[in-house]
Amino acid sequence: MIVNSYAKINIGLHILNKREDNFHNIITIFQEIDFCDQISIEKSDNFIFKSNVDWLDNKNNTCVKAFEIVKQEFPHISNVKIFLKKNVPTNAGLGGGSSNGTAVIKTLNKLFSLGISTKKLFQLSKKISADSPFFIEGGTQFGEGTGDKLLCIKDVLNERYILLVLPDVKINTKDAYKKCLLKDKTNIKFAEMLDELKNNNLSSELFYNDFEGYVFKTHPEIGKIKLKILDLGAKYASLSGSGSTVFGIFSKKEDMLNAYQSFSPHFSTIITGPK
Repeated sequence: MIVNSYAKINIGLHILNKREDNFHNIITIFQEIDFCDQISIEKSDNFIFKSNVDWLDNKNNTCVKAFEIVKQEFPHISNVKIFLKKNVPTNAGLGGGSSNGTAVIKTLNKLFSLGISTKKLFQLSKKISADSPFFIEGGTQFGEGTGDKLLCIKDVLNERYILLVLPDVKINTKDAYKKCLLKDKTNIKFAEMLDELKNNNLSSELFYNDFEGYVFKTHPEIGKIKLKILDLGAKYASLSGSGSTVFGIFSKKEDMLNAYQSFSPHFSTIITGPK
């Protein structure tokens, strides 16, 4: 079986507080995008994992972890051969690894006709990462808690043109959380964010990403990318997750294409859209 493993962006990300378990409570809107890795899984006598990149640990990654999680629940299933074609970079705020792990769990469910319910898939995916549960259903979802309290929302993002600019910088998420200055965001409510989206208003005040202060300070070039995207006509631009990807949402295709031409000689640049 061959499946696509889609990336995500965060339209606003507010860090509320640190929890007793050392994770953080957040508020965000996840948006699945049409930029993906590709995963091939087939039954095999021996477990084999391979990929097209040399920076991925072939024994310790989310695809291997996902298989081990399912195997523990269903010991009778055979081994599998997994090949991961990576397009989504690591440590870029696009949820590539989280998506890969979830895609493997969902595909194993189909490959072996395990009949795992959506609720159970969600529970299994939580063992992979904080972002993994989002990819069970994808689309557009409001996220709270560590990102695991999710609510699907439909037909709210009217703009169809998204540009990703991927600087060659890796941001460690754990370090970003440690260095990020927490602000009092307890007054921000989902209903307020949803109303703004429905009104086609992506205000920088409400949809601000709290990681930007730390990331732009330590990597000023990333902050400059955001400003340039806005100057080139984006309706909204932001860091995705803890970075380093900056994305722009455009109302006009010609503005998006002009921005692509401006960035593509210097940075890895991807034209995509909401999934």
